[in-house]
Amino acid sequence: MAEPKKGTIYRYKTGKYVREKLGSKRGCKDYRIIDVPNKPGRKVLICITNKKGPRGGRTKAISLLRSLRTEKGKKLAKIAKVKTMEK
Repeated sequence: MAEPKKGTIYRYKTGKYVREKLGSKRGCKDYRIIDVPNKPGRKVLICITNKKGPRGGRTKAISLLRSLRTEKGKKLAKIAKVKTMEK
């Protein structure tokens, strides 16, 4: 199985996903999670940088979320940095 690209991998103790960082959160005003077609257990965290426009604003992908129920998610969870939720 191929190794993942270089990216920081995080896991929250209470979460059900492993998060692989793709980009920075700079300029984000809101967030949205979308499902990846034909890939069960995988979602993308989208950052909305500008809320104006006919499609809801400009967006960029921030991170890839992998379910802890999948084989690759379990494997990445072992090497992921554990983060705590900020209140």
